Amino acid sequence: MDNMHNKEPCMISAGSPRRRAWSIRSAADGSGLDSSPTTSGSSGTRLIRAIEALLVKLDARIKVLRKNLPMKLLFFLVGFYCATAFATVIGQTGDWDIISSGLAVAVVEGIGALMYRSIPLIDGVRSIIIMFNYWKTGLTLGLFLDSFKY
Repeated sequence: MDNMHNKEPCMISAGSPRRRAWSIRSAADGSGLDSSPTTSGSSGTRLIRAIEALLVKLDARIKVLRKNLPMKLLFFLVGFYCATAFATVIGQTGDWDIISSGLAVAVVEGIGALMYRSIPLIDGVRSIIIMFNYWKTGLTLGLFLDSFKY
């Protein structure tokens, strides 16, 4: 029974039977516990690969958002200003409240319909529609924030 469990550590022979060298394998260095040290089939754990893929997608998304950033910010801020002016002017007279809010809803829904629907005639002016979508976002946010004034 004593020979059944070997109490000596595992050693790999490196040539002659008398001379033995230690082969220390660890999963901490990223190579895993494979017997061959040259296996480079994967570039890390699944978590690392998932994080790297997320970072690549995030980098591509940031590059898309940075395209025409000053113009997007300008349209957003102009929309915000239009919301403030719209709410101020309409608040002066109570006669036009229903008509002006209906007009604002029609404009916002019209821009949204042009933005998210694929019509072949509109594809040529897609960048203008995208800029007006930023204006619509500024208008909507401005009206929302203006509703908290008293």
